[in-house]
Amino acid sequence: MPVASIRRAPFAALTSRELHDMLQLRSSVFVVEQACPYPDIDGRDPGALHLIATDDRGTIVGCARCLDPEMAPDAAGEAAGSASFGRLAVAPSHRGTGLGRALVAESLAVLAERWPDHDVVIGAQLYLERFYGSFGFGRMSPAYDDFGIPHIDMRLIRRVHRESPVMPK
Repeated sequence: MPVASIRRAPFAALTSRELHDMLQLRSSVFVVEQACPYPDIDGRDPGALHLIATDDRGTIVGCARCLDPEMAPDAAGEAAGSASFGRLAVAPSHRGTGLGRALVAESLAVLAERWPDHDVVIGAQLYLERFYGSFGFGRMSPAYDDFGIPHIDMRLIRRVHRESPVMPK
C-alpha cells in the first residue's frame, strides 16, 4: 500500500474533509487504539503547519503537525522557545512501511527551513526513544506519565548551548 504523497498544509488550507479525516485518524490511534482519552484538540492546530500523507486513492494514512517556537510546549505545557512537531499518527495499514520515518524526516525538514536556529523539542512515548534517537534526538527528562502512557521529553540540538540540556544515559 504505497503512499502517494506527503503534503504540507497550513490549517486554513486544509479542506473540511482533510481536517475531518486527520482528526479521525488521530482519534483512532491515540484515543481508541492506545486507550488514552486526552484533549487532542488543544488550540494549536490553527497555527500549525500540517503534514498529510495520502495513499494512491487520496485516503489520509498519516499525519503530523509542526509547531513554531512560540507555540511549542515544554514539559510544563509552556512555550519553550524551541520548535516542535507532534500528533504524528500512521494508520495501521501503513505501519512498517517507513511512513512514520518519512513523516519525522519531513517534519524536521519543515522546522529546519522555517526555524533553522531553534532546537527541536518533542514529547515522545518512551518506547520510541531509540527511533527518535536515530534522528539525533537525546533524552532531556526522566520518564513521566502522560494520560497513562510513559513519555519522555527529547531534544534535537540545533544551536549552541552553554550547558547541554540532554541527560546522559
